Amino acid sequence: MKKLLQQGQIMVLLILVGQFFTAFVGRSLSPFMVYIGDDLALTKMQLGLFPTALFIGQFLATMPIGYYSDRVNTRKLILVLMSVVAGSFLVFAWMDNFYLAFFCILVAGLGYGGMHPVTNKLLVYEFPVSKLTLPMGVKQMSITLASAAISILLLPLAMFIGWRWTVTLAVLVLVIVCFISSYFFSRLPWIEKPVQSKEPLWSQVKLLNRSKMLFFTNSSAFILMGVQMTFNTFLILFLVETKDWTIYVAGLCLALSELCGAAGRVLWGVISDRLFAGNRWLVLLGITIISSVSLMGLYLTQSVVLIVIFIAFIGFALSGFNGIWMMLAVESVDRSLSGFASGYSVTVASIGVFLIPPLFGYFIEQGGYGLAGLFMTSLFFLCALLMIYAMRHFKGV
Repeated sequence: MKKLLQQGQIMVLLILVGQFFTAFVGRSLSPFMVYIGDDLALTKMQLGLFPTALFIGQFLATMPIGYYSDRVNTRKLILVLMSVVAGSFLVFAWMDNFYLAFFCILVAGLGYGGMHPVTNKLLVYEFPVSKLTLPMGVKQMSITLASAAISILLLPLAMFIGWRWTVTLAVLVLVIVCFISSYFFSRLPWIEKPVQSKEPLWSQVKLLNRSKMLFFTNSSAFILMGVQMTFNTFLILFLVETKDWTIYVAGLCLALSELCGAAGRVLWGVISDRLFAGNRWLVLLGITIISSVSLMGLYLTQSVVLIVIFIAFIGFALSGFNGIWMMLAVESVDRSLSGFASGYSVTVASIGVFLIPPLFGYFIEQGGYGLAGLFMTSLFFLCALLMIYAMRHFKGV
């Protein structure tokens, strides 16, 4: 038993490291938006399309990779996905054409998005559902920690050597991690036995579409993921253009948001289990309310202290909801469909990610940040209505 526990801990550590450094490259877009926009002479809407490209790739990849992950050696699949992200961002870093750069990010999204169902499936295989909340939250935490590390480490470096060389160095680190992970994966003393469903792809899609709980999970994630990516993409621009902050200080605020989000991804799961008896819908509603109120405060105040506090709250809530979301997706279906269900949920959420950021950028160009803020508020209101309805139909979940 002790040996099995140690093997599970090694697997979680490898997943954490792989997810961290994949996000270290894959989420480097947001902190560099100011530099990329100036270098390529892009509009706000074009800048908003870059995260859209990443999540179009995620949209295309997550469902088939989630299906595939239930049938193959997922440890090898993780290494392939990490390599796709590294290669695509290396090419992107030296592109001067917007459309070619867009395509490179889209390809990177195939690898970045595919990591979610693959790592989720590994965790579901390693842990019983009753003990899955913490490792799932820790895995999701690695993504926001990577974003914070980008703002703290890479953003200052970009001021000296430029964003292109900085991204190139980040890619080099990911390649090294990929080789190291391959070494340790090949030496784990046990053979993975994937949990498989014998149903064909479209039959599984039909099964997932019958789950009302998964429908509401996907609908909520559609909105919250889109708003989360919009916040991460435009926060630095917002602080620089409306609050007259420097790029570096604004980048530190983005790092603070991500660090708080990393804590949220672990703590929200613990809170839902210990304080709300596993009622994840009630917790998601609280996350939505905290995020919307804090976002309104961010618009209304000029106080540096209050701005920092509101950013921390938004990060803790909005960037921290992913662990709860992944748990809901996994709990919505049978264990044999866990990898596919999480991939399907990420696919639906990706639609929100590639629609909402460019729409936010469009509203900025049409009516400034005020009009764009009203757009965000309306999305939070719609999300809250969905969760209230879900709470009445899925009590105790």
